[in-house]
Amino acid sequence: MRFPHILFAGAIIFLPGCSTTPRQNDQQAFESDLSEARIFLKTLQTLDSGDVAKTRQVALIPVCVDMASLPTYAAKIDLTAEQKLELTSVAKGTLDYLLAHRQEFDGRLPSIQACVRGMQRILNEPDDVRRLQELSGYYAEREKQMTRAQKP
Repeated sequence: MRFPHILFAGAIIFLPGCSTTPRQNDQQAFESDLSEARIFLKTLQTLDSGDVAKTRQVALIPVCVDMASLPTYAAKIDLTAEQKLELTSVAKGTLDYLLAHRQEFDGRLPSIQACVRGMQRILNEPDDVRRLQELSGYYAEREKQMTRAQKP
C-alpha cells in the first residue's frame, strides 16, 4: 500500500506547477504583450492610411511608456556598463526624435510628460540636460500660446 502514498506525494510536488491560476509575472507579461501588439497594429494601420504624423504619434506611445518606466527598473537592478550605455543611447535617441518633431507632439499629453520625466532621470550630461530644458520650455511656451488662443 505504499504506492498510493508515493502518488499523493508526487501530486503535491508536481501539481502546483500545473496550476491554471496565472502568476503575477505571467499576467504582467500578457498585458504588456497584448498592449504592445495593439499599439503596433494601430501603427501599421495608420501607416497604411498614409498619415505620417498620426503614425509618429501612435509609434511614440510605447517609447514614452518605456522611457517612463526604465529608470525605475534600472534603479532596482545592477546594470552592466553595456546596459547603462544602451539606456543612455535610447534616451538620447528619444530626446533627439522629440526635438526634431516637437511641433507634432502635444507636451500636455501624460505620455509625453512621463517620457520627459523619465529622460530627466536617465540623462545627466550637461548638453542633454540643456536639450531637455529646451524641449520642456518649448512645450510650456506652446501650452501658453494655446491657452491664449482659446480665451475669448
